[in-house]
Amino acid sequence: MADSTTDLTKLIIPPVFTQWVIDHLDETNNLLRSGILTPNVEGIGDLTAPGVDVQIPYFKAEKVSPSNWTDQDDKTSNSVGTGSMRGMKFYQTLTYSSTQLATLISGAPTAQAIATAMNEDWTAADMDALLKLLKGVFGVDDIKNAKSIDMTAEDPTHSEFNSNGWLAARTLMGDKANKLTGIAVNSATEAMMNQEDLKDHGSEVSSDVAPNGTFHGMVITVDDQIPLDLSDPKKPKSTAYIFSQSSVAYKRQIVQTQTQKDILKKGGMSWVSQDSIATMNVQGTTLSSSFRPVKYPYATVDELTSPTAWEIPAGRSVRDIGVVEYVHTVDPLFVKGIAAAQKKVAGTVTPGTGK
Repeated sequence: MADSTTDLTKLIIPPVFTQWVIDHLDETNNLLRSGILTPNVEGIGDLTAPGVDVQIPYFKAEKVSPSNWTDQDDKTSNSVGTGSMRGMKFYQTLTYSSTQLATLISGAPTAQAIATAMNEDWTAADMDALLKLLKGVFGVDDIKNAKSIDMTAEDPTHSEFNSNGWLAARTLMGDKANKLTGIAVNSATEAMMNQEDLKDHGSEVSSDVAPNGTFHGMVITVDDQIPLDLSDPKKPKSTAYIFSQSSVAYKRQIVQTQTQKDILKKGGMSWVSQDSIATMNVQGTTLSSSFRPVKYPYATVDELTSPTAWEIPAGRSVRDIGVVEYVHTVDPLFVKGIAAAQKKVAGTVTPGTGK
């Protein structure tokens, strides 16, 4: 009887488990709910299809002025062409294990815990991919010059997150500024929003969609994976990413769940493994024709942080990019939690000391 409650191969039915994770990813991914990520963009088909990249189509048309309409001249014909933005597939896998004794002693609902953990891990992987893509894209000079503002350089004495800095960032969208619908910040920047009372009061967006509230009508997404620069402890530097609707194309496809057990290993052990393929692309950008993964054909998300991996496709303008980068400072009082987490991730925490 005990074996039936501790063996993951008996607790987990792979097709059911896979669907559970898929359903809950849609429900809990704040990047999806806020509209920052746009799933199932036209052109992104089945990610299990042959090939390691995806082609996202777009129309390209030169801006033309109307010509005079007369009965003495032929009309001038203008053509609308098509192009495509190239994105890479990410092949990723997660594996969790459990020993029969550990589960028996703890009495924990192991299968449920693993399902929740995988859900959280895939969601965190989406944010990680998004931030790394943005790092690469905003490293491209033409994009950085047009779509990024660093208030520590523009106005060092008033560089903290505030309404003036936000308005300056907003102008980078030009006459498309009204299309901005989401803003992603870390908890230090969100604390600045609260301190300055910048969040909307009486937002019309439901708390299910915007659990952190809204800012100028934009859904606020808070994630401490958004980096914090602590090189100047008196003026920590952070970044806010501001998005228009459908500015980032995305799809994650959970391919399969597999289970396995070994009755001898560590007194009896079982594993559950889940494989996934994902793709993500900042609309208006494309992988450069020269990009080639180190371990071809499998690209890693880390490789996409390089500015040389990205370019603006033919027939598109930097104006078509619907993301703005706003670099600012935050109050040092609000960074301790993120700083501790960054040290832990970097492996600088000494076990047992917390330092």
